[in-house]
Amino acid sequence: MKKLILFFILITTACNDNLDIEPQQAISTEVALSTEQGVKTALIGIYNLWASTSLFSGDVLINSELLIDSDNLFWAGIFSDLTLLLEKRMGPSDNNIAFSWIRSYQIINQTNSILSALEVVNETERDKVAAEARFLRAMTYFDLVNLYARTWGDGNPSNNLGVSIITTPSEENLLNPIVPRNTVAEVYALVAEDLQFAKANLAKENGVFATTYAASAVLSRVFLMQEKYDLAGMEADRILKEGGYELLSDLMAVFNASNNTSEDIFSIQITTRDNVHTVPYLYSGELEGGGGFIGITDEHIAKYEEGDKRKTLFYLDEQSDSRRTAKWRPNVSNDGNITLIRLAEMYLTRAETRFRTGDIAGATEDINNIRNRAGLPDLIESELTLDHILKERFLELVFEGHQYRDVKRNRQSVRDLAFNDARLIYPIPQRELEVNSALVQNEGY
Repeated sequence: MKKLILFFILITTACNDNLDIEPQQAISTEVALSTEQGVKTALIGIYNLWASTSLFSGDVLINSELLIDSDNLFWAGIFSDLTLLLEKRMGPSDNNIAFSWIRSYQIINQTNSILSALEVVNETERDKVAAEARFLRAMTYFDLVNLYARTWGDGNPSNNLGVSIITTPSEENLLNPIVPRNTVAEVYALVAEDLQFAKANLAKENGVFATTYAASAVLSRVFLMQEKYDLAGMEADRILKEGGYELLSDLMAVFNASNNTSEDIFSIQITTRDNVHTVPYLYSGELEGGGGFIGITDEHIAKYEEGDKRKTLFYLDEQSDSRRTAKWRPNVSNDGNITLIRLAEMYLTRAETRFRTGDIAGATEDINNIRNRAGLPDLIESELTLDHILKERFLELVFEGHQYRDVKRNRQSVRDLAFNDARLIYPIPQRELEVNSALVQNEGY
C-alpha cells in the first residue's frame, strides 16, 4: 500500500507534461489544479510534503517531546535549536521555530488551493476531496495553535491570541499575507468544523490516506483539550466500536512497520526512497543508522511496574552505551511508517473520559485492556483513580508526541515551570513579524 503514493504521483505527473515543469511541492492554480486529476495529484502531494519536509513525520513529534520533558530523556545532539528547546530557552530567531511555522502555512496554502479548485472535480467525488483537504488543514492548524499559543485551559480562549486563520490560497512568494492572529477559540472552531466535515464525508476505508475514523480520532484530541469529555469519549467510542481496528499482542510489531497494522488509524507512509527520517534518526543509535542524539534516562525506566512489557521497548546502544527507545528504531529497509494515531490512544482517551463522566466500570475495562497487553494485572474498579489512567496514558504514548498536549491540558508542571509558563510556548518567528506587520509576539519574547 505504501508504494501507492509515489506510484500515483509518478503516473499522474507523467501523463501531464505541464506538471513536470512545476516545483515538486508547489501548486500552480493555472496548471496543476485545472483538471480533476491535477487536483487529486495535488492532494496526494500534501501527504508527500508531510513526509518529505519532516514536519509531521518528525519535527512536531520531536520538538513537543523535548520542550515538555522533565526527566525522561536526554539530548546529546549538536543542533543548538533543539538544545534550546530542551532547556526552554528558544527564541524568535531560531530556525527550528521558523521552519515549523513556514512549513505549516505551506501545507495550509496548498489545502486552500485545492479547496478553491473543487469545481473541476466530479460532483460524486467533490466532497471526499474537500474532506481530505480539510482534514489535513485541521491537523496542521491544531498543532500550530497548540505550539504557538496559550493552551485552551489557560485563561479565556476567546481573548487569547492563537495563530492567523487563512482560508484562501496565495501565491508561493506571498505565503504569509498581512493577516492578524485569530483567537485560540476561533482556530479551534475552524479545526472542529473542518474535522466534522471530514468525518461526515471521508470513507471508512481509504487506503493509506485519511479516513472518517482518522477525523474522529483528531476530533477526540480537540475535545479532550477543550475538556469536553463527553464529546471526546463519543469520538473514541465510535472508533473502538465501528472501526475494526485491533490491538496487536506483540508490542514490538506496533512500531516501525513497513505497512499499516491493525492498530494504525493514521500513519505517514515512509518509503525506502525516503531513507532514515527525522524521528528515528534522532532517537535511534548509530549502529541502527541513526544519530544517537536522544537517550532515555534511568528515571524514566523506573516509572514502569515490574513485568511491564513496555520496558522491552528500550535497548542499549552499544556504540554510546546509552539507552534508546525502540519505538523509533529503523527497520532493515528504513521504510518504517511514522504512526500519528493508533488504537491504544483511543482506549486511553475513552478510559479517561469515562472516568471523568462517572463511568468507572467502563474506564476500568478500557485501562485494563492496555495493561493486559503490557502483561500487567487488572486494576480494581473500586481503587481506580484518574492518576492511574494518566500514568498509563503517559507510559503507553511516551515519545510519540502526546506529552505536550497532555501536560498542558492537565495543568502539570515541567520541572519548575507551571503549565502556562511563557517558556513553554513557541515564540512567533522573527521572520514572520517582519513580513506581517499585523502579527503580535507572544508574551515573554
